[in-house]
Amino acid sequence: MKNSIVFLFFLLLSYVSFSQVTGAYQPAYDFKQIDSLAQLEQGGPPAFTIDPGLIQDRLKKLENVIPLNYNIITHQFVEIFAFRKASFTQRMLEKKDVFFPLYEKYLKKYGLPDELKYLSLIESGLENRAISNKGAGGLWQFMPYTARGDFGMRVDQYIDERFDAERATEAACQYLKRLHKTFGDWHLALAAYNTGPANVKRAMRRCGGSNDFWGIYACLPAQTRAYVPQFIAMTYMMNFHWDHSIQPENWVIDIPKDSILVSGYLNLNILTQLTGFSLDTLKRLNPHILSHFLPKNAKNVKVHLPKSHFTYFTQNRGRIMDSARVDISVPAEAVSDSLDDKEEEVQEVSHVAKRFTYKVRSGDNLSSVARKLRISVGELKRLNRIKGSKLRKGQILSYYKLSKAKQRFSKKYSRRKYTKSRKSMKSKKKKSRKRSKRR
Repeated sequence: MKNSIVFLFFLLLSYVSFSQVTGAYQPAYDFKQIDSLAQLEQGGPPAFTIDPGLIQDRLKKLENVIPLNYNIITHQFVEIFAFRKASFTQRMLEKKDVFFPLYEKYLKKYGLPDELKYLSLIESGLENRAISNKGAGGLWQFMPYTARGDFGMRVDQYIDERFDAERATEAACQYLKRLHKTFGDWHLALAAYNTGPANVKRAMRRCGGSNDFWGIYACLPAQTRAYVPQFIAMTYMMNFHWDHSIQPENWVIDIPKDSILVSGYLNLNILTQLTGFSLDTLKRLNPHILSHFLPKNAKNVKVHLPKSHFTYFTQNRGRIMDSARVDISVPAEAVSDSLDDKEEEVQEVSHVAKRFTYKVRSGDNLSSVARKLRISVGELKRLNRIKGSKLRKGQILSYYKLSKAKQRFSKKYSRRKYTKSRKSMKSKKKKSRKRSKRR
């Protein structure tokens, strides 16, 4: 009863204070407890710089499937993204064309509102490898256990599919569709995406069974209270940024690409060298691949290659893939011992990885040595099991380069060839002895 009286008091207070400004429904807020980003940064409620009526009218025009409520909180976030966080808004404008076509494709596939594409801006700032302080990762900020358990993503030290834009976007669409089916309300579904369905249901119980985001606002976790208002504000800014003097300057350009599916070990350094582009380009196209190689247990991993080099790759796929599949961490003796004794055919190999060494000199560091040897710092550290970032003078470092090989024979073939040569030599000696005796 006491809680109900307090709730009604703040509802009346908010109506008296703000209904004149907006003429719309306003949620009840306790200004001593409110902890949105706007309140933290501006110490609100502030004097508005942007005309409230302007924002309210524009939100009504933008509204499609998901309600875009106007109130003091959404207005504060509009001002935050227009002034205090204008650089963030500008970066989103510069990067959106890389990701929005992909988002729109999957939102359409799953019959979801197109405006959900703006949610990723709040989630990750359109950073493929964004990691939250709680461990959520990728454009759509999946926790590792959710990514593995609910969507079958691989998340380990070699591959993290949360960073694959396509894989993560499809999973996000599936999850959002499931949440909307559970709650029947898009604002509650968005809140559940942020904090989890259990927390939203708990907030609904604590706030008297309300099934409206603004009705359970005070019962939600602090971060989730700001989540829906930020989404609404960012939707506004992406459509009306021009009216607030925010324009993209340095557009992020996507690299056209084609993809292959790879299972088993693959050395990406060799793959890029033989295909004719840099390892940095491969890393940019494949943020989900964390190492410079795919492990032996890799299964159907999507590897993106630049479209400009894809034709050359397909024409030389066998040679390139065979060379890139040579595990340079395995000694050459182990490779030769693994050949089948019954094999008699000569095997021609165009390229093999050959081991070289480098002696660290005074003034050398990992970056300078990696540049000299034309490999990445990560590959240099992996090959030499270097955990830190320092090198000592005189230290011997190993690295590998591709070199041409003439032929490789099986053991049995080599043995036969050696035996035949010895027999021919003996017969020649006997003949020469007989000739000398006759003379």
